[in-house]
Amino acid sequence: MRIPILFIAVLTLARGGMAFDPLEQDDSRALIRHFEKPAFPVGPLLQEGLFVPLEGETITLMGGADVFQMQDCVDLDVAMASAFPGCHLSVLNLGWSADSVYRQQRPMFFYTEIGDTREGSIPDQRGKVEPGTFVLMFGKMESLDGVGRIDEFEAAYENLIEGLQTVSQRLMLVSPVPFSGIGPAGELVEERNEILQRYTDRIAMLAERRGLIFLNLGGFEDSMYGPGGLYLAESGQKKLASQVSKALGWKGEWVEGVDELVRKKNLLWSQYYRPTNWAFLFGDRQHVPSSRGHLDENQRWFVDELERLPGMIAEVEAEISRVVKGGGR
Repeated sequence: MRIPILFIAVLTLARGGMAFDPLEQDDSRALIRHFEKPAFPVGPLLQEGLFVPLEGETITLMGGADVFQMQDCVDLDVAMASAFPGCHLSVLNLGWSADSVYRQQRPMFFYTEIGDTREGSIPDQRGKVEPGTFVLMFGKMESLDGVGRIDEFEAAYENLIEGLQTVSQRLMLVSPVPFSGIGPAGELVEERNEILQRYTDRIAMLAERRGLIFLNLGGFEDSMYGPGGLYLAESGQKKLASQVSKALGWKGEWVEGVDELVRKKNLLWSQYYRPTNWAFLFGDRQHVPSSRGHLDENQRWFVDELERLPGMIAEVEAEISRVVKGGGR
């Protein structure tokens, strides 16, 4: 019995020293913490039925694994830059593989005002995202809970939307990507997609009730999915990006020569938004020697590296805008 008692005592002391219980971190609306809070919500999305982008606007993608994987596809960025070459639009992917309308779980102290309280620790110092157009795609994984949880899904989605609308009224809801007929669960595709359609119908009703754009994705052929059949392959990602772009006003024109720049920007953004060694950066391991320089214990070299990234991202985005406007590389 000594080991369990000792373990409980150590755990209690550790939590007491932190003055924070990670179980109390509310992740039901965690995405809202990511954004700057303007004096008044940005909006509206449509003017006389058309999407009119704002100068320098950020288009933010939010959702689970399907959205997370969109960072590997440059088509949405290129399409939006091509459609509005003078607007300097920025597309940022906030997708997280396990995100759902119920919970957007993040590492401890991720975009929280109060960080670890132990000596030498600092709160999350990253600049928050400027609110603009929010593109949300949820519902696929949630639909696996079945129709018995559909009311709870709708309520949770609306709760998240209400929170996001405190910073921007420019929201578009995208229907979930259907399940495919390939992979280990291919024989369940008809049943799963019937349930998914009921979830999609609720999303459409939610969008209409709140006056939001709803994009009902067209069909995806089985060949557009990856080997497991659950998520889209590159061809499917291109189709998804094309449909989102057209819903936001892209007419089909395409500016060549920025693909490489977009990939570089997406990589830099992913390193900034999803940094490795989070616990040593702004988490609960900042007080240990490994989070500091080996010659100068006051040097936070993880933080120093991260602080370079926003400037690098801005440089790449400026180059994208220059190329789009015809300046060449």
